[in-house]
Amino acid sequence: MLYITRREHFSASHTLKNDSLSESENEQLFGKCNSFHGHNYYLEITIKGEADPKSGYVMDLKNLKEILHEKIVNKVDHKYLNEIELFKDINPTTENMAVVFWNELKDVLKGELYELYAVKLFETEKNSVIYKGNE
Repeated sequence: MLYITRREHFSASHTLKNDSLSESENEQLFGKCNSFHGHNYYLEITIKGEADPKSGYVMDLKNLKEILHEKIVNKVDHKYLNEIELFKDINPTTENMAVVFWNELKDVLKGELYELYAVKLFETEKNSVIYKGNE
């Protein structure tokens, strides 16, 4: 089995909050992240599969780049995540973002020889989340 990864970057802002909690409960739970703020995110998408006998590719990385921009980057880059359709009724934590991105990509990144393996999202240089579907 081969694993290929494409890394993309986007900048976005958000506010972490749970609408079912009071303002003071949200402040206590999320701390300074309960205020409007932003991050420079790095998104890594890993595909697993076998190399195509004709091309030698698991998947053409140019195609993967185009898909990532269409399905994710163009929708989130320089946006306030709390107000976009992808995160309607979803608190845009890094964990929730990884799951949403997986769901956006899982069907389109499934070919005869490959499939989506992992979504890794870096919120900061030191903090990241990995999601591998219902593994």
